[in-house]
Amino acid sequence: MVQTIIEHNFDPRRFMWLWMKYVTGFNQTYHCTHCLKGKYSKKFSKTSNPSLSKDTVITFDEQEDFSAIYICGVSKDGYSQKRNYTHNVHIAIKPENGHTDKYVFEDWVVTIKNGKLLHIPEEGKLPSQYKELSSDYTTCRIFRWSACYFANQ
Repeated sequence: MVQTIIEHNFDPRRFMWLWMKYVTGFNQTYHCTHCLKGKYSKKFSKTSNPSLSKDTVITFDEQEDFSAIYICGVSKDGYSQKRNYTHNVHIAIKPENGHTDKYVFEDWVVTIKNGKLLHIPEEGKLPSQYKELSSDYTTCRIFRWSACYFANQ
């Protein structure tokens, strides 16, 4: 089993939600977190781990059978005016022994060991069967990533 490890500088107080999911599949009926099949991490969770800001090195070893890791942070910045979309964190990672990667976005830096960053496609890259869905689906980065990732599996 590949043990993906991240080192992060996230401040959970700056997010409405901050979570990670061990991705095992895709449920096209939903968008946002519900389209990802799999269990949430308790280690990387604003609600389950009150020490998340101090636990800056996390080994994702809570589940054995998964194909990817998805991290999402919904920013408080602009949330009440629905202007937070551009500040939200979205990181898709494929576990891969020996691979190191780095995610840098606004103030956030995540170093990934034994994992590879996966691209989150733009709306135009959605498989054809999803392009006519409502914007709730097509603008959702989690849905777009899932639809494209699992279309290629």
